[in-house]
Amino acid sequence: MTDSMHPREREAFDQANEGIRLGAAGDHLHAVRHWEKASRIADEYLQGTDIGFWIKSGYGAALFDADRYGESITASESARPWCLGHGQPLASLSIARSYLALGQAGKARAYLREIHSLIGNEIFSAFKDSDEASIRNALSSDDEN
Repeated sequence: MTDSMHPREREAFDQANEGIRLGAAGDHLHAVRHWEKASRIADEYLQGTDIGFWIKSGYGAALFDADRYGESITASESARPWCLGHGQPLASLSIARSYLALGQAGKARAYLREIHSLIGNEIFSAFKDSDEASIRNALSSDDEN
């Protein structure tokens, strides 16, 4: 796949992969910097493309890991329709995690339900143990507020 990439697409892909590597190593500050570069390239050259949406979803996750919750929500919202259309929970996960970290469980509810519809009870392993009560409440509640 990478051999047939346009140079800008390749540059964004390489930046994202470096962000993934650094994030996996726990260096979230530097990971976000690479995701930011990839995101800027996607904004300028890759809007509406699969790789552009993939980058935005990864960027949102990296922002969450760096405790930049509001920015994570914004980046993830831009990729959410694409992720849901591909059966992928990453954007919704980043949004729900961010709202929970901000103490706004009510705002996380719809996203938690999306995640559960995609991955079932595996949802609990995708969150901290301390979020379990909020998740269970969101999944059992009929209240949409």
